[in-house]
Amino acid sequence: MASSSESRSRSNGKPHVLCFHQDLAPFRTMKNSCGFFKWPDEEDRVQELQFLLFERDTRIAELEILIEELENEVKNLKQANWKLEDDVAEIAIENTGQQAIINSATADKKLYNLLVASWVLFAIVLLLLRRGG
Repeated sequence: MASSSESRSRSNGKPHVLCFHQDLAPFRTMKNSCGFFKWPDEEDRVQELQFLLFERDTRIAELEILIEELENEVKNLKQANWKLEDDVAEIAIENTGQQAIINSATADKKLYNLLVASWVLFAIVLLLLRRGG
């Protein structure tokens, strides 16, 4: 005479065992290894899987940190690149201004040389006119 409070019952020919909390306990079988009967070690497999999950989650966290560091490095490199581009543009503007000054100075020097040559020519013509005339 089995009551509902008993820890064992049968359904479809398979025994069902209830745990301390009256929940259905898993049905386990034994396997034979080297002549001895032993229970498959489910707890070790669960721990192994938990450890693998922990390793995976740790690796994911490490990679996320690495991605964040790389993103920051890219951001810093972009800012440095923009600054260098601005510096190059400023140097180009300065170079253009200096080139204009150099060109102006070269033109001024040519004009000065032309002025000197004209005065020398004028002096020679003046001397020739005084002697010849």
